Amino acid sequence: MEFLDAKSRGVMEMLAEKNKNIKKAYTVLEILSKDEKARMAYEAREAEVRDQLTRLKTAEEKGIEKGIEKGIEKGIEKIIMLQLEQRIKEIPSEFKQKISKLEEAQLEKIALNMVNIEKLEDLAQYLQ
Repeated sequence: MEFLDAKSRGVMEMLAEKNKNIKKAYTVLEILSKDEKARMAYEAREAEVRDQLTRLKTAEEKGIEKGIEKGIEKGIEKIIMLQLEQRIKEIPSEFKQKISKLEEAQLEKIALNMVNIEKLEDLAQYLQ
């Protein structure tokens, strides 16, 4: 705060000597105040850095969202497989592969109708 409120160049220089972060800010301030082109280039660079950080944050949020969706899908699939193994005992690998390729809506349909699935033929209806 003292740096921002400083009334003279001498005070700014003294504060810059005491703190490396203030020194960096003071150096940037000196460069920008001397050269309009340098100031504009600096501002453009800073804007690009902010934009890039925003893009990264957005991509990270989308990645997390997709990961959560995939995790839910895999969880539903796992529960279905456990229930089917309890009901039917032996599930052929071709059925397991088909189940692993189903989308969430199809998995939910099987889960909701699990009480009606007692044998492989019943399950086959949901895998077509």
